[in-house]
Amino acid sequence: MAKVLFHIDLNAFFASAEELRHPELKNKPLAIGSNSARGVLSTCNYAAREYGVHSAMPSYQAKQLCPDLVILDADHKYYRSLSNQFFAYLKQYTGKIEVLSIDECFMDVTMIISKYPRPLDLAVQIQQGVLHKLGLKCSIGVAPTRFLAKMASDLRKPMGISVIRKRDIESKLYPLDVGACFGVGKKTVGKLKEVGINTIGDLANPEHEDLAQSVLKNAWPEIQERIMGRSSDELIYSSTRKSVSHSKTYSTDVYTIDEVIVRASELVKELSAAMQKQQIKGSVFSMIFRDSQFNNQVRSTKLPCMTNDYYILNEAARSLIYRYFEPVGYRHLGISVGSLANEEKIVDQPTLFDDFKSTTKDVIANLNTQIEGAKLMTLSQMLKEKENQKNEKGE
Repeated sequence: MAKVLFHIDLNAFFASAEELRHPELKNKPLAIGSNSARGVLSTCNYAAREYGVHSAMPSYQAKQLCPDLVILDADHKYYRSLSNQFFAYLKQYTGKIEVLSIDECFMDVTMIISKYPRPLDLAVQIQQGVLHKLGLKCSIGVAPTRFLAKMASDLRKPMGISVIRKRDIESKLYPLDVGACFGVGKKTVGKLKEVGINTIGDLANPEHEDLAQSVLKNAWPEIQERIMGRSSDELIYSSTRKSVSHSKTYSTDVYTIDEVIVRASELVKELSAAMQKQQIKGSVFSMIFRDSQFNNQVRSTKLPCMTNDYYILNEAARSLIYRYFEPVGYRHLGISVGSLANEEKIVDQPTLFDDFKSTTKDVIANLNTQIEGAKLMTLSQMLKEKENQKNEKGE
């Protein structure tokens, strides 16, 4: 049975939050950002967008387009409080929620949607509940995969509910501009259009596969699976509320992927040491990317086992960075490990024929079974083997 996933996105969240405590600004052009000479906007309401104002726009340029634009400083403590209320409300329906950022998430509603007379009744109830209880508008995308649900929620804003089934891909997805394809960065969009790929349909066209691959490189196989409706339907969420985290805000923005990897490795080292000291392990790893405009992105992955091992956690961090990094400049990075348990309560349950293996030996053994002809070994194993060979020769 196909899964039913919701992607829920709060519309113009920061601006909507300010309208709640400043009702006099409702329906007036409003933006959140800095009024300084070099200031930029983090977001704006829909009234401002009618003038061509948008996020990441320099404040002076926004004022030229809309002289009456009101620009307020961001109040992230207030936004976080509203965000917590939003997710607490959603958890009344299901705990199967993957948080993507302060204002969006995925929900797996496969098991609960059948309780409603009509398939979209649940989406309508959630949307109206968020509006009446919190005063916030949201768009909901309904689909069988993560990617399609995300694309669906972007089709109608604000307060839209859109469905994309696999049979709808050609009619609803393919006519869209390639820039609307989730996972394709802004710089990449320009390169795709240079080679004649202007729509998602062009991207899906088998005749353009070589061109797409030449531009998207290693990202192409996953993007191809997404636009064909074959991508993941698995959400990643902690099975417990407990988690441990470590984060850092940097004095200068971090722009290169190599620098992000180094910074993340430092965070992982400290978090791993803290977990080992507390004798706890976890099975869900998450990274928080906060860019220079205070936009947060949370990305998660399941770990291969309950662990607090630095090398396993660091590999999870590297995997998320390689998958989601964009050169937008990050002012803050954070990591967390969820679904925690005390080491004493974790039962590995080896079989009668299993030998105890260290983490390093496990990793090497797995690689040797996965890579044909591989004979990887640790340095100590190599030295021991050479020593045995010398002994056999009587040297």
